[in-house]
Amino acid sequence: MEKTMLFSFFLVALFSKNLFTASSLSVRDTEGHPVQLGVKYYILPFRPGAGGGLTLATNKGKCPYEIVQIITEPANGLPVTFSSSNKEDKTVQLNTDLNIKFTDFQHTTPCPESKVWKFDASNQQNGALLVTVGGVEGKPGRETLPNWFKIQKEDNAFYKIQYCPTVCKDCRVICGDIGPVIYDGRKRLAVNESPLGVIFKKA
Repeated sequence: MEKTMLFSFFLVALFSKNLFTASSLSVRDTEGHPVQLGVKYYILPFRPGAGGGLTLATNKGKCPYEIVQIITEPANGLPVTFSSSNKEDKTVQLNTDLNIKFTDFQHTTPCPESKVWKFDASNQQNGALLVTVGGVEGKPGRETLPNWFKIQKEDNAFYKIQYCPTVCKDCRVICGDIGPVIYDGRKRLAVNESPLGVIFKKA
């Protein structure tokens, strides 16, 4: 059943060079200001009652860390910083390849991987491919495809995060929205049919 659902989902979003398009505009934080590159922000659900922010947790003590959404509100979770594949950008732009990196993280189980977000095609839960950490910051190209994400505007009210990198023009990639899947009592981030609507609050 899981394989059938996963296959039908990716029939729509598989092997696309640029499935999602949007105007190149600055992403805004909760105060209406452009989100700055290299500055700390919390990624929070847009809708009340949808849970708290994002943090890191191990899967039964195993590395690498998985990205999980805090179930209870109003926890902010861990802040992140953004860096762009476009060296000319001064702020975070819609539909632009971005690295997302957790900061201020301390844990009793130290994992050696970086805290840069990474799409992990080998890590699947409930038919969805997980987003973990351990990515490489910068160096846009074929070798770093799993490390690039985009922010898109949804219904002119909130944002969603997508995996659909375009840092390699000749590469064929999986594209999809990022949202939580519930497994083992945790809401893990994954490439999902149901995106998590988010806002960005300056830390």
